[in-house]
Amino acid sequence: HIESEKIMVASSENSIARDQSTSSHANATNKIIHGEIGCQCINATDILSSLTDRSCTITTSSGQHNGILLTVNGPCVEYDYGSNVCLPHDMMVDPYCGQISSSSSNIISERCNRRWCYVNAMECMGASSERVYRSNNFPAGSGVELYYSSSTCGFSASDLEDSQPQQNLGGESLKAITAAFNIVPWNYKRNSNGDIPVVPGEEYYNNTIPYEGVHIDYVKSLQQISNGDFDLDFVHGSRASLRIYQGAPGNAAVQDVVDGLVDIVIGPIWITGDRLKRTSFSMPIQYDRTVLVIPRPGIRRSYAEETSKVLDPFTMGVWLLLVGMIAVTAVLSVWFSKKRSKESSVYGRLAVDEFLQKGTFFCSGGVKQDETSSLPRKLLMFGFAFFILIVLSAYVANLAAFLTRSNSSPVTTIEDVIARQMNICAHPVLADDLKLTHPKANFVFNQEGKELYGLVDDYDAGKCEVMAVGTMDSLGDLNLIDLFCERDLVFTDSLVMENPVGFPIRSDLATGFSYWMYQGEKYHDIDIQTLQEEYNEEFQRQPSCDVLLSGQSSDENSEYAKIDVANLFFPLMFFLVCAAVGALLQLYYRWAVKQIEPESQGPPIVWASHLLGSHSTLNLKGKSRKKFKRYSTRREEDEY
Repeated sequence: HIESEKIMVASSENSIARDQSTSSHANATNKIIHGEIGCQCINATDILSSLTDRSCTITTSSGQHNGILLTVNGPCVEYDYGSNVCLPHDMMVDPYCGQISSSSSNIISERCNRRWCYVNAMECMGASSERVYRSNNFPAGSGVELYYSSSTCGFSASDLEDSQPQQNLGGESLKAITAAFNIVPWNYKRNSNGDIPVVPGEEYYNNTIPYEGVHIDYVKSLQQISNGDFDLDFVHGSRASLRIYQGAPGNAAVQDVVDGLVDIVIGPIWITGDRLKRTSFSMPIQYDRTVLVIPRPGIRRSYAEETSKVLDPFTMGVWLLLVGMIAVTAVLSVWFSKKRSKESSVYGRLAVDEFLQKGTFFCSGGVKQDETSSLPRKLLMFGFAFFILIVLSAYVANLAAFLTRSNSSPVTTIEDVIARQMNICAHPVLADDLKLTHPKANFVFNQEGKELYGLVDDYDAGKCEVMAVGTMDSLGDLNLIDLFCERDLVFTDSLVMENPVGFPIRSDLATGFSYWMYQGEKYHDIDIQTLQEEYNEEFQRQPSCDVLLSGQSSDENSEYAKIDVANLFFPLMFFLVCAAVGALLQLYYRWAVKQIEPESQGPPIVWASHLLGSHSTLNLKGKSRKKFKRYSTRREEDEY
């Protein structure tokens, strides 16, 4: 058939040469034979004949001669295959065309009868609008640059594109593994007891034990819609890779793909720069947000912290100023008093009384009106009353806010953590990316191969104050969430970094597998989020507490809007202490009075009357029981 085509071309050329008068017809015929101007057929004989590693022998009726293998398994074609002229070069050499049945003659006409030739790709791209393709027989990396065009031979680019057979994975059976780490609900194996250990044992190497999880269901769903385009053969990874990458089962699984032991890794594998240098990945299945995990704010409250809140509205300087003002007011009140005495101890007692009285005025927000006091005393009390008004107004205005605030300022952003030089527990696989993103942060990386559980161990050991955790892996693992609940740890909205998650896969399979991922999500509603929700509903999986800080904001506001007994701990204890001390002094005063004999003139009488008496006096001498009793009964005369 090909020989007849060549004869036809030769006959056409002779006919064109004889008919020089019909130039338009000649130009049209020349385009059909040699291609459009600007993208004409080339002679690729020298290129094909130089590929000695693909050399083969062609047997014809005239004998044997050398040819070239288009693929490893054939066919063997002439060196001038695809050169110089537009012909259906694949008609007799493509196994696909040779296997077409008579019932599929329409397919033959669309593909196998299509004319094409090798062309100069750069010339066609710049000097014409013809569609050019790289030869599938000489892919990138083969060292052979051969391109072909069918549109230059008279077929439209759309016809060529529509007639291409759907070739994705070609029915290949993919050897699939998961990383040697059970991550519920994504992928895991059960042991002989039906339990799911964090680090799998020998059951991981038993291929008769099935994998379970959301990602396993996901790829099986893709297999079903592919109509046999690919199959999955679940096996196990190598022990050697795990020995090389101790503590990093994800990297070990990637290494198995690099070594050609398996075709694909199913599971939540972060796409990092280091891993991309080693192997290809499918299109991302998710994007994992690594966020800051901190102790729950406002949960731990102590009486010491609640006490400090009462003093927080004012600075220490303001409190010292208040005490000084009360002391000065008390001293001046004694000086302005009408009473006089020659004994300094009496003035001392008066000063104490005045200090306590002015302190009472301050705390009660007012002063006592005394019409008999002198003008200087009234002026003094007027200024003191104004001072009380301003200070108390400012204090009361701020007190409610301080009483209801969190005990300490919670660190809720990665910027705050870095500023305070706090240690951050993080996954070792993300070490390079985290250090690049936050070079000033103090990261602690667990090297024991326990994945996120290792971060919890480091937190318990006091190696870090906060953690950087990926939400995709952690929020789906209820065992891990329970550990967070026990430690009152919550996820913030502070983004540390974001990583795409995909399946490590052989480079020649990545495009075809990603195609089915796209088809599954777009046309069949097959996506990870939907499968995870179905999984949680089937197994009734719910976390034991709310670990999302953003979801607790309204509840926390309502809790701290009401002032409870703990908020009032300090003023309550202050009152109780004052009451207790006053009761003790009153009891001692009564005891001292009962101990006085009629003839007693000793120090107990004087000490009790001066310091423990209910009223101050300027004329109490404390020399006799009679004068002491007179002092006790004359209350109005003893007022100052």
